[in-house]
Amino acid sequence: MIRFALTCEDRLGVTQEVLSVLVRHAVNLRGIELESGCLYLKLLSESKLEIDILRQHFLAIPGIHDVEQIDFLPGEREHQEFATLLACFPEAVATLTSSGKLLAASAAFYQFFNLPKNTSSITDNLLTTEQLSELFTELSEHGNYKQSRVLGDKPLLIEAFPVLYDESPEEYRVAVVVFKEPSEVAAQLERWQRTKDKTFEQIVAVSSLSKQFVTNAQRVATSDAPLLITGETGTGKELIARATHRARTPNKPFLALNCASLPDSVAEQELFGHGSDAFDGASKSGRPGLLELADGGTLYFDEIGEMSPYLQVKLLRFLEEGAFRRVGTDEEVRVKVKIIASTQRDLSTLIEQKLFREDLYYRLNVLNLEIPPLRKRKDDILPLADYFITTACQRIGKPVATLSQRAAIALSRYNWPGNVRELENIIFRAVSLATTDILSTRQLNMPMLRVMANDIDLSDNDLTHKQLVSAFERQLFEYLYPSFPSSRKLAGRLGLSHTAVAKKLKKYHLE
Repeated sequence: MIRFALTCEDRLGVTQEVLSVLVRHAVNLRGIELESGCLYLKLLSESKLEIDILRQHFLAIPGIHDVEQIDFLPGEREHQEFATLLACFPEAVATLTSSGKLLAASAAFYQFFNLPKNTSSITDNLLTTEQLSELFTELSEHGNYKQSRVLGDKPLLIEAFPVLYDESPEEYRVAVVVFKEPSEVAAQLERWQRTKDKTFEQIVAVSSLSKQFVTNAQRVATSDAPLLITGETGTGKELIARATHRARTPNKPFLALNCASLPDSVAEQELFGHGSDAFDGASKSGRPGLLELADGGTLYFDEIGEMSPYLQVKLLRFLEEGAFRRVGTDEEVRVKVKIIASTQRDLSTLIEQKLFREDLYYRLNVLNLEIPPLRKRKDDILPLADYFITTACQRIGKPVATLSQRAAIALSRYNWPGNVRELENIIFRAVSLATTDILSTRQLNMPMLRVMANDIDLSDNDLTHKQLVSAFERQLFEYLYPSFPSSRKLAGRLGLSHTAVAKKLKKYHLE
């Protein structure tokens, strides 16, 4: 087989003269394509002598300027590239006509739906005639189509793109349709986040307390049982949740729901999804919720102690039965999801106050981890600070800075009521403000190091000893009270009586 590209003038009759040459030499024409200024031929011939003769006769035709031997006709090259693309495409994608004829499809499409390669129509296998009609109507009216459907026993997200003919939207007769599992969609959305996630081996753990905690976390990470993570704000509960996910199912989605951020109706739809008739304006085919999207992976409930009693009942049912219903439907959906919950609140106290269900607590507390506060693992402070300095410098594009000796001492002695998050924020602010590669206490601007101009003027010679001591004492109580938020706890920390501390808290308006 030989292919020619003939550069020629765009005149009437030139194609007929080329074909006459082929007839005279009894050469079989297998393909022909026309473009402005070019004629492409596919011929059944392999004889070099015949090829040279044909070239000479083509060049003798008036208006033929050049004859070049090529590997593929433009249409063949386009088809080859398209076939290669489809073969490598990881998702189930197909090109369909409005009647359901299958024009082309990826290998993943045939494998996903278990269809033979000679399948010519999908109306008997996947989409009904009515569903196809709806798809092409949506494309004509809106230019896009996105729906969730259950095909066979597979919940799928379907996205379609029109193939335009004659530059007229009314001529939409072909569409490229992509079929995705909800879990794959969630995985794609999460891939950017995984670049920030850490494995247990990457977590900064220098103190013996941190090392023991990470070891315990690694031991329970691969279990499918629910995990409850407790700890003060800013200790890194989500970091541990994500590390647990990476140790168990690194290539599956990790999704999170903040239990305190949404009203019940919205949170319920986010969690369980909704059917087509759930509310006015609902999608015709419904929408999957986080539980479906996280199938095979992990669903993380941030601040589970803030979850409303209504949603607690719904979550408890899922944990007991492994199934749920979308809002507005009666059809049960079963998924396999690792549940991780975290809270900074004392759930036992909430149970006593009838604010948290005891049966849900025991369902969630199958496995548990308590993250120690930063003040109890002082050996982690400077290594964490170095890590955050390096990260901040890379993010901002500055040379890597170092801590001055006094700054390092200040960090080590601070009580860190905001824990690791507070340390990260202080370091990032310091790096942003620094004009040299040495971070001083001035750039750190930590609470116990701030200038007290708003509280006391040390240059005022009229201030008495009692006034100065009172000002420093108030700052001390302001500093410690977030970490010891009751008169009894603070009294124990300072070695004072409960009554004395209660009076001080009242005096400084810290109750």
